[in-house]
Amino acid sequence: MIRDPFIVFCVGVIEMAIQIYSQKNNRWREFYNPLRALTLPKLVSLLEAGERGQYADLQWMYYYMERSDPMIFSILQRRRAALLDSDWDIRATAQAPADGALLGDPVVGGDDQNGTGQDAVLAQEQVAFLREVYDGIENFRDALGFLFTGIFRGFAHLEKHFGDQDEIFRLEPVEQWFWVRDGMFGEWEYNENAVSGRVRGIPITRENFVIFESVALNRMLAMLYLRRIISQKDWDSYLEVFGIPSVFLIGPPGAGTDKEKEYQAIADDLVNNGRGYLPNGSDLKFVTGGGGKPPFRDHLDYIDRQITMVGTGGLLTMLTESGSGTLAGNAHRDTFLQIARGDAVTLSELFQREIDAPMLAQAFPGWPALAYFEFAPSSTDEASRVVQDVAQLAAAGFGVDPAELSEKSGYRLVPRPPPVAPGVPVQGAVPPVPG
Repeated sequence: MIRDPFIVFCVGVIEMAIQIYSQKNNRWREFYNPLRALTLPKLVSLLEAGERGQYADLQWMYYYMERSDPMIFSILQRRRAALLDSDWDIRATAQAPADGALLGDPVVGGDDQNGTGQDAVLAQEQVAFLREVYDGIENFRDALGFLFTGIFRGFAHLEKHFGDQDEIFRLEPVEQWFWVRDGMFGEWEYNENAVSGRVRGIPITRENFVIFESVALNRMLAMLYLRRIISQKDWDSYLEVFGIPSVFLIGPPGAGTDKEKEYQAIADDLVNNGRGYLPNGSDLKFVTGGGGKPPFRDHLDYIDRQITMVGTGGLLTMLTESGSGTLAGNAHRDTFLQIARGDAVTLSELFQREIDAPMLAQAFPGWPALAYFEFAPSSTDEASRVVQDVAQLAAAGFGVDPAELSEKSGYRLVPRPPPVAPGVPVQGAVPPVPG
């Protein structure tokens, strides 16, 4: 028998079109630091709970971890900056998609008068409509930054806030610790007050949310983070004992016990001032902790490299091996740009599915979707590469569809006027006045 009043209430709710943002309340968590006394068994328990769909404690730990480790924080900020620096635009498809096709998928053929399979007028209307939709979202940049956290935390939810005309005027982030699922693949439910251990929540209206799901990079980073803080703790303990070498004064031969207090005072003075007088035959011995090289720095460097590999797919410039030269730096830059482009493509497809498709279906019922949202990381040489490819194809006797070229390069193409032969008057030119 179910005795929890909250569960009884949730079972009786079919689907609630609630505005979660106005009900978020996790004030009690502000007094709970999940990193305090974090151990390997505790971390494993949190990860296992996340596999069952209980995210409250796990995601709260991720939140603290991201703001506590300098390496993890810098990698997260760098990838977020690459995404937020991206140019976004609303584009028209090169060809009209077939029934049931995804936005942006081309089709072969077409029977309209321009022979491209695309209704140019309809496409421009949809481009203008979608641009108005995204321009009307007051916190789009902040919402995009929060959506990016799903790459590291495994998922992210944005709640659509609608205006009087059913327009989206805000995408409100709902933090990860407010969500719960009935198992790994259960439906998303709202965990009001972010209560620990809750297995069921309040059902939501799926169409009111933009939901991004990904492989949680933090799952791997959490283990590396724990190993880092344990190693750092051991290193600090080592420095407390051996950071300042212990000094022992060996008295001269034949010194009696009556001289021990005098020599002890001399030793204390030497330690405090670093200089002084020793009787003839005295000696000093230093204890350096075994004399070997402490292994902690190498261990921490190894963990940093593992974190960087997980977060960026390669070594950051500041971690590149000495002597690797420009080739290694360029190789890492290319790898990082590939990851940034992957982030951009993934989130572009998410917006196409969660915003473009329903908004176009509502505004243009019965018509194919001929426009879509897209953004990509800024790259000064990307457009140049596309133009160079087109030039090489032209030299080989092949042509490229202008609409597809405009879509790939980002340039707005206009026809070039034909060359004017010598002696032929230019249309619209004023003839010279006879002198």
